Amino acid sequence: MDTTQQMQQTKSLRDMGKKLTQATLMTSPFKCDKCNNTGFILTTNDNGYEIAKECECLKERVKSSRLSFADIPEAFRDITVSSFDLSLYKTPEGKRQAEIAKKLCSNYIKNFEQMANSGKGLYLFSNTKGSGKTRMAVSIANALIKHKNTPVKFTTAIRILEEIKATYSDNNKSESDLLAAISRVDVIIFDDIGTENPTPWVKEKFYSILNERLINGKVTMFTSNCRIEKLNLENRIVNRIQKMAIPIKFPEESVRGYIAEKENENYMKMLLK
Repeated sequence: MDTTQQMQQTKSLRDMGKKLTQATLMTSPFKCDKCNNTGFILTTNDNGYEIAKECECLKERVKSSRLSFADIPEAFRDITVSSFDLSLYKTPEGKRQAEIAKKLCSNYIKNFEQMANSGKGLYLFSNTKGSGKTRMAVSIANALIKHKNTPVKFTTAIRILEEIKATYSDNNKSESDLLAAISRVDVIIFDDIGTENPTPWVKEKFYSILNERLINGKVTMFTSNCRIEKLNLENRIVNRIQKMAIPIKFPEESVRGYIAEKENENYMKMLLK
C-alpha cells in the first residue's frame, strides 16, 4: 500500500469511527480510554505516517449496540438455544416435539449463512400459548447477534403497524422511510403473528412489508399460535410467509405455568429460611 492509499485509508477509518460513535455506539455501555470511545486508535507506521486501527473494544461495542437495537427484553438477553430446558415439558409427546424443535433451531443457526443466502427464516408455531416459541425465537436472535455478527430486530406486527400510524401525525417521520428501514434489516422476528385485527389497512401494510423483504432476500421469522395456512390473512400474505419461513412445530403444552411455579417455590424456600 503506497503513502497516498495509507492516508486515504486513515481518513476513511477516522470518518467511520466518527459515524459509528455518533450513530450507534453512543448508547453502548462500554467506555474505552484507549480509543476515546471512537472504536479506532491512531498510530504511526514504519514510514512515519499516521494510520488508524480498530480498537479491541470495537467488536464488543458493536455487539452491545446491536443487542440494544434488537429490542430484546432485558430478561431474555442471555438465554441460548442450548439452555432451552426440555425437562419442563411433562408429557412424552411434549418432550419429543420440543427436542425436535430444539435440534432444528440449533442446526438453523449452524447453517445460517446458507439459510440467509436463500432468504429462509423460521415459523415457530403451536396452538398453545406459553409453549416456548418466543423463548426459542429470542435465543436464535441472541445467537445471530453474538456469534454470527448479524443485526436482528425483535418486534410484533402490531408494534410495527403502530409505528406506521405514528408517522401520520409526526412531521419528522415518514411512512416510506420507516418501511424502507424495516425492509433493510438483515433479520426481523415478528412475535405472536395472527393476533392483529386484519382490517384492509393492516393487510395492505403487512403485505407491503413482507413483499419488500421477500424481494430483498431478507430473513424473516415468526412465532404464532396457529399454522401458516390457518392465519386469518389474505392468500397473498400467507403464500409469502410460506415462501419465507420453514415451519417448526412446538408442543401443545404450556411451560410458562411450570416455570412460574418453580420460581415461586424457590422464593418460598428463601422466605422460609
